[in-house]
Amino acid sequence: MDDLIKEQVKCDQVDYPNENEMWSKIIRKQQNRNYKTKKHSYKPRIILSAILFTIVLSSTTVFAKYSTEILDWMRNMNRTGIITSLENGFGQEVNKTAENEVGVLTIHNVVSDQNGTTINFSLEIDHDDPIDYADFEHALLKIDGKEIQMEASAVYNQESDKLVGVLHTDEEIPHNSNVTLQLGGVKETQLKSIELKDLAHSNTYPEKINIHQDGISQIDFISNDYQKGQYILDYLIELEEPNSIEHANLSYTIENEPIANSGVTDKRPQPNVIKRSDSLEIQKEALEKLGVFLSYTDTVSYKPETWNLDFQYNHDLAKKSTFVMNIDEKIELGSQQLQFKELVITPSKVKLYFDKKNIDSNSLVHINYRQLKLRIGEKELSGYFDKDYVSFETQELIKDITNKEIALTLNDAKVSYEAEKQDKVELTNISDVPQTLKAELNGYPIDVTYYANGNDLIVESESKNEQFGGITQNVIYQNGERIFAETRSNDGVLRTHKQVETFKNIKEKDITLNFFLYTVNEDRAKTIILQ
Repeated sequence: MDDLIKEQVKCDQVDYPNENEMWSKIIRKQQNRNYKTKKHSYKPRIILSAILFTIVLSSTTVFAKYSTEILDWMRNMNRTGIITSLENGFGQEVNKTAENEVGVLTIHNVVSDQNGTTINFSLEIDHDDPIDYADFEHALLKIDGKEIQMEASAVYNQESDKLVGVLHTDEEIPHNSNVTLQLGGVKETQLKSIELKDLAHSNTYPEKINIHQDGISQIDFISNDYQKGQYILDYLIELEEPNSIEHANLSYTIENEPIANSGVTDKRPQPNVIKRSDSLEIQKEALEKLGVFLSYTDTVSYKPETWNLDFQYNHDLAKKSTFVMNIDEKIELGSQQLQFKELVITPSKVKLYFDKKNIDSNSLVHINYRQLKLRIGEKELSGYFDKDYVSFETQELIKDITNKEIALTLNDAKVSYEAEKQDKVELTNISDVPQTLKAELNGYPIDVTYYANGNDLIVESESKNEQFGGITQNVIYQNGERIFAETRSNDGVLRTHKQVETFKNIKEKDITLNFFLYTVNEDRAKTIILQ
């Protein structure tokens, strides 16, 4: 679902910043944790006891522990395809090291097939501060003069006192290749948490909470709302100058257990402001027990040194269990068409490749399927859209594919529409007193509440029809100029029917509000037989 949310963010043209995406990769409990190192001793920094939790919003590679713990880590992080490869002998053990003045890099094993390459590694270095994970400025594979950029991520393993992680690229290493790995620019980071007491069920909901810690100034709350089983919270995290904060968001618990939330990070409205919108599926009575925490990352050290390690990749057993099939099937997603062209099944992953093209350049209609299933015989895999393919994680080695039916099912469609010219309402006698009027959009009832906040116009829109997905965007025309809201609480991603928009510097007391984009939840289930 979270990878689908990422795709929805793209479709609704909400900026999803590339911030190494590690913060949204760590799903772990951290409660009264003790840190240790081999070569340094220090008193751990006091951190409020909390469970840090965040939902994955991207499709980059997840983590693995080194050596005998690799499989356990990958099970925890749902890399079942890599587990399948290793358990069936398709990976290559490398166990080579490279050392510089900072520490020792070890490559433990490599899994490479037609769906990409994953390298498991560990890094033993000194730590002056407790750390939780590390990012890398550069990670390259050099093969026969060709350079391949890799995604690199690592977490701190307390038992081994090492950073352990993975390197990944969608490219395959050719069999019997001489490979040079170049890894460097280590940024070590702590995960920290501050409890925001009694926030969710407070009768006097705060406009802001002052933080003034580690470069975080305050949290400004835009709105909070509970409707139809979802708690929606919109907020801004303001940073001081200077600061070393790369990622920050709110996390949630009930009785010290993490609560899943779908979070969307919008483009920073200002350089030192992070805008977030979170959605929690939670029973209303449970709000009284909801714990809210400010969770953030603080970069504590940077090491510019680089490790270079040579090894020979000489393993191609995975080829024996790779299945490739040409596909000629099309599906229309509103104004776009997908042409499926190839299905690649390997021990590590299943990918269904497609070409995308616009079939109606004048239309803004887009269909976004939130549930994708691939059935291979009796096995069913869940997937998500990523780049130019649909990705499915394998659960076990898939054999005897030739005689099995293969079908792709798409379900749970969210359809984005463009409103018509006549879809508008008149906002009259605008003041600081909220007014509500009834409207209709494509047959769906809409309540529009509007009021002035200083020189700004606030417009709240909501439908009680559960099929209506909500207004994504409204627009105001002034002197022939089209004016969109400066901020929006809901960018068409979260499962809520409410939208809160702020139009800056609107001085008129009477104005026309034009509906522009909206979404509808529709039953558009499709099944495509691929074989």
